[in-house]
Amino acid sequence: MTLEAQAWVPYDEGHRWRSHASYFQTRGIQAWTEGDIPYRATNNHAFAHQHAVLLVELVEALQTEGRVTAETRIQVLELGGGLGDFCVGVLLALRDELGEAGRALFDRVSYVFTDVSRLSLEQAVQRGALAGFVASGQVLPALVDARVPLVAHTLAWEAVPLAPWAVVANYLCCVLPTKVFRKRAGTWLELHSRHHSPLTADAPSSEPEENEEASQWRTLLGEHAWLPVDLRETFRGARHASLLEEVLAQDVEAELAYPYAFMELLDSFLARMPKGGVFLFSDFEDGSAPGHIAPISRVPVVYGDSLNHPVCFPLFTPWARVRGDELLVSPGWYGSTRTALWRNGAPLASSLREAFTRGFIHSQAGQDRLDFELAAQKLSEAGEHKRALRFYDRCIAMDPHALTLYAQAGAEALALGEFETALRYLREGASRDLFRQQGFALRMSEVSCRQGAFPQARELLERAVQEHEAPLTYVALGRVYLELGEHTRAFQACARAGELAPDRQEVAQLLSDVQGAWCEAELGLAALAKGWWQDKLRSLNQTTREVSP
Repeated sequence: MTLEAQAWVPYDEGHRWRSHASYFQTRGIQAWTEGDIPYRATNNHAFAHQHAVLLVELVEALQTEGRVTAETRIQVLELGGGLGDFCVGVLLALRDELGEAGRALFDRVSYVFTDVSRLSLEQAVQRGALAGFVASGQVLPALVDARVPLVAHTLAWEAVPLAPWAVVANYLCCVLPTKVFRKRAGTWLELHSRHHSPLTADAPSSEPEENEEASQWRTLLGEHAWLPVDLRETFRGARHASLLEEVLAQDVEAELAYPYAFMELLDSFLARMPKGGVFLFSDFEDGSAPGHIAPISRVPVVYGDSLNHPVCFPLFTPWARVRGDELLVSPGWYGSTRTALWRNGAPLASSLREAFTRGFIHSQAGQDRLDFELAAQKLSEAGEHKRALRFYDRCIAMDPHALTLYAQAGAEALALGEFETALRYLREGASRDLFRQQGFALRMSEVSCRQGAFPQARELLERAVQEHEAPLTYVALGRVYLELGEHTRAFQACARAGELAPDRQEVAQLLSDVQGAWCEAELGLAALAKGWWQDKLRSLNQTTREVSP
């Protein structure tokens, strides 16, 4: 049987990439909120704050260089914005944390927040603080496909002119179409696959079963093969081929996941961006360094149904050199996030270089924020609540807008019996929780109950259900009523909880407790039972004394 050439397609055109593309269109922000895809590495406030510092330094450099005036509107474009937490973090840092320079820039920034998925964009711009920035006109939501990056439309399909002084792309390179190549003694091979095709005797041979990486590719793609290619025929123009040959010049054998779509996106924006503008991108790395391509698997990590490739950052340095641009890249952290600052057609101002060095080379505040929270969680699980609380304090200092941190810190203080400390954290969280997302009233009522302050707990919970009805809040309110002996109100709270969530076990248990407590209160059964048991104890004690020697 003769192998049909059209049966094999390059990896980036195969069935897995079609599934990957449709995933973001149909899953929406649930891809992040329901835990399919990790996102906190670039969606925490400490990380966003670092970028806000760079934006302030960039604009001051642009003014010093005479490229903009103090009145020029500064367009910032975020590609692949996802949930919108990074966007909110940058704007809050400019407005509240970077002094007069930050506030002045906040007042003149036009932030274009984009995503390729219409569903994700529609859902993201309805979330909390981002919705407020959209309503005020500070943020403009737009649809942008990074494969056609210079075309942008609003959700109403109106064209959006793009002239950004800064472009930000977090964890975008890893999800754009990528080709995978092998170099062997001067021959270039490209990964191909075909879907549901029968094996044939003359099919290109795949890797042997004992090869772990081949097994991973087989799990991901099914039937696959490495076919010889001419790099200059694979890509439009010779730049991609020349770059690959340069980066792998010292390697007799090597393998590389090549993010050609992101490289073309870079070129598109840099060609249109005003001189002196910057392109900032962050992604997870593959461990490579200049002159050393890391010998690790190029098989992507699969989150949900999306393909995520570790990025080979040494590719970008020669690309910038050819363009005549300046580039700074944070050091490798063996699989964690790296950040690149690319300035278009102008040298990096010393203030901008120093800000990047402080924020992304000498320190890793965004990564520290995640590491400290993980440490706090582990310490809490081990019962070391004092140390856990110290780590939560450090997290809050770096990320004061993360409401979950206040709830977690409050729980640690409560575990230590430090009621006032717990209330301090929870009150601060509640003051920041403008959209009542975290149920701080419920958490504060628990502290009040532990203190025996049931009237205070009742007041908190009654106010909470007026603002937002939630079944567990009604359950908690019902239990407080029970403690106060208000059985009718306890039953009413239980009934409302049952209407909101009829299948919750907590509602059924509360109803049982209300019935029991009410019967005891109305019929005096508790007093009768207590008297009977006291009489029984006296009788047993008397019998014991009579039979004793």
